[in-house]
Order: sequence, then structure tokens, then C-alpha cells
Amino acid sequence: MGKGNFRPLRVERRITRLGGNFSAENMLDEKAMLQTLATLQVFADILREERVEAVFAVATGVVREAKNGIEFIEKVWKETGISLRLISGEEEARLMLRGVLWSLRDQTPSRIVADIGGWSTEILWVQGNKPEKTRSIGLGALILCEKFLKSDPPELQELESLEKYTQGILKETREGLASGGLEFSGLDPYLVGTAGTMTTLAAIDLKLPAYDPQKINGCQISRPALEKIYLQLRSLPIRDRRMVPGLETGREDLIVAGAVVVLSILKVFHLEALLVIDSGLLEGVLLDGISGLS
Repeated sequence: MGKGNFRPLRVERRITRLGGNFSAENMLDEKAMLQTLATLQVFADILREERVEAVFAVATGVVREAKNGIEFIEKVWKETGISLRLISGEEEARLMLRGVLWSLRDQTPSRIVADIGGWSTEILWVQGNKPEKTRSIGLGALILCEKFLKSDPPELQELESLEKYTQGILKETREGLASGGLEFSGLDPYLVGTAGTMTTLAAIDLKLPAYDPQKINGCQISRPALEKIYLQLRSLPIRDRRMVPGLETGREDLIVAGAVVVLSILKVFHLEALLVIDSGLLEGVLLDGISGLS
């Protein structure tokens, strides 16, 4: 293992919903902060058990927007000893792409890469292995779920409103990229997707009884197949959605909004399918951190 690379020894992941019930005053919800702190304390205990010498941790999306974001970061340090680095949307996109390229070996002249988070979606126009343009837009699965999907299962009117809103934002994004020189005729037909929504859709498509990164990485899902998954998920109440093979626990209410974003990106950018990459922001942060070690 050379400098600037790594081999995973232990992987732990939790969905904490830090952006849940984000207030109109741009404040992180107290319950969401406590739940996230509790999870970070568990991680801090694991780090001590494993005698980890260097920790690279970042805060993104909703913490950038929150008026009490810095206060939360300070509280995390005080209670867990984990130092969070607040990064911009542009740096988040750069690190995400670095993590994606760690697994995505092939290069094409021009492609779209996307990461759907809870609070925002990062859209990158990539030329070869370099980000030509990046956009961080407010289309996170959590915020869209809370804003539009009030019924269980969602009502048709709610879904139509969500789709219209999402496609409107993405059309503005497309226009902005086009004004920056993006040639849509030369785009690779596959949307490269990373993070929880994308990997969950891949696990559902593969009907995985347990998450397997090796099977997820490189999974290709056609647009018709994604539409079929979306129609199935949106028709089910949450209690039944939990039984869908491959659906990650804790994502059963968010996956419908996330699927809308994926399908909307494909539609707006005239793409044919989704190529799922298991690595992303997490791996990008780690690669960036260890490459800076002396």
C-alpha cells in the first residue's frame, strides 16, 4: 500500500438525519443533534479501541447552512474528541469525485457525476478525471421527503409536485452548465452515481440480502429498470417498504425522494442509465487526508 492509498479494515455506517426538522430559522434540530452526537460517540469509542492515530472528519451540507453549525462542531469536539472540518460545496464535490475515481478506472471525454445527500445534491461535469464545473443544489433526499411527501404511501399529487420541483431545479442547473460550455451531445450516456441513494437503488436492483460493496461497485441500472423500482417503492407504505430486499434500514422513507432525484437527472440531462460506484465522499476525504501525511 503506497502513499495516498488505503485498504479498508473495518467499515461502520449510521444514518443520523442531522438535517431532520431543520427549522425555518436555519437551526439544526436539537433531537437531530443529540442523535448525531450519540453516533459520533460510538465512533469515537471504536477509534480508541482500534488505536487510530489519525482521524479525518468533515461536516457538509446542512451544517454549512445552519446558524448553529459552528456551535454543533464545537460540541462534537468537546463531547467526542472528533474534530470536524467544515468544507464548502465545491470542496465536497472535489473530494467526492476523488473517491469515485478511486474505483472508476475508465475515463470518458465528458460525463455527469452525482452524489445525493440528505440536504443537497452535488452535480459534477467531469472531463476525463477533472471536474470542469460543479454545482451544489438543494435537492437532498431528506429535505425533499420532509417538504413534499406527507402521506404514507405518498399521494400522486405529492409525487407530481416533487417531480416538477426537482426537474425545475435541475433544468436551471443544466442551463448553467451549458452556458459554461458543456456539450451535451458528447456526454457519456451513463450517470455516475455515488452515496446512499444510488447504492441502495443498486442493492434493490440486485435484490441483495446483505450489502456487498463488490457487487454494488460498477452496477449498471437502465432507466426503465429504475422507473420500475421507483413505481414499486412509491406504491408501498413504509412498513412494507422495509421488506424490500436491498433497502437499507433507516432509508425506507427517504428512498422515494432520492429515486425522484436520480430519475430527474437522467431525464433532464438525457442520460440512459445509472452506473453506481460504491466509493465517494468518505473515500475522497480519507485519500485527501492520508496523502497529506508526512
